[in-house]
Amino acid sequence: MKKILATTILLALLAGGLQAQDIRVLVPYLGAATNQYENATYGIDWDDTKLMEGLFFQWVNPDLFQANAFIYHAADINYSQLWGGHLIADFYVWSNSLGKAAVGAGVEVISLGTHAGDVLAPPVNDFNMPLTVFVPYARAGHYFYLGSRNRVLLSIFPWAGAEYDITRGHVSLYINPPGIFVDDSIAEETLYGIAGLSVGATLFHFIELQAKYKATFNAEDLLHTVDALANVFFTRHWGLSYRFKYMQTTDGSTSYHLAGIAFVF
Repeated sequence: MKKILATTILLALLAGGLQAQDIRVLVPYLGAATNQYENATYGIDWDDTKLMEGLFFQWVNPDLFQANAFIYHAADINYSQLWGGHLIADFYVWSNSLGKAAVGAGVEVISLGTHAGDVLAPPVNDFNMPLTVFVPYARAGHYFYLGSRNRVLLSIFPWAGAEYDITRGHVSLYINPPGIFVDDSIAEETLYGIAGLSVGATLFHFIELQAKYKATFNAEDLLHTVDALANVFFTRHWGLSYRFKYMQTTDGSTSYHLAGIAFVF
C-alpha cells in the first residue's frame, strides 16, 4: 500500500511539467464500503458497511498513454482493517480510422487484517486472519469512438488478458474445548483469464460517464466486477466525481460508493 500511495503522489508531482494536451485528474474520495465474507470452515457469514476514504490520480496523453493509481481504506469493517489499491498503465500502440489499439498492465493489492477475537460461535476463540492479495495482470484491446468531441463522444473498449492472483497470510484460533491452538499459513496462487468491456461518454466537454464490466474466470470460477463513474466539471479545473465498484471474490464480495472533488491540471 505504501508503494502505491508513493507512486500516486509521485505521478501527481511529475505531471506538472507535461504538455498542454495532457490531462491530469486528482480526486480525494469519501464514502461507504461494504464487505461480505463467508467461510464455512469457521462458520463465518459476515456483512458489514463502514466509512471509506480514497485517493485517485489519472494522467492521460490522448495520443500515447493513460495511467492511473488509486488507494483506499476502510477501518474496522468485518473486524478488519481494509486497505486496497491499484496501479494501471495502458499504452496506445496503433491508431486507425475506428480508434486505437492499446496494451497495458497493472497490479491490484488488497490487504484485509481480520482480528475477530471471540465473536465466533463456541468453541472457536481468538480468531485472527490477516491476508494480502496481489493481482498482477496484462491486457490488450481496442478503443472504438463514435460521435463528436465537441458534442457527444462515445468510446467502447473491449479487451482481454490474464491475471495471476497471489494470496499470502495466516489464520490463528483457539478451540476450547478441547483446548487446541491452530496457527496455519495461507499461500495460494491462481491463474485466471480476464475479459472486459468499458463504455464511456463525454457530453459537451464537461460531463463524463463510464461503465465497466470485467469477468475473471478459470475452469472452476467465474467472478464478476462492475465499475461506474460520473464526473461533472463546473470549470476547466474542478468538478464533482462519483465512483462505484462491486467486486466478487471466491469467498464473498467488496463494494463501495464514493464521492469527491476532482481537480484537473
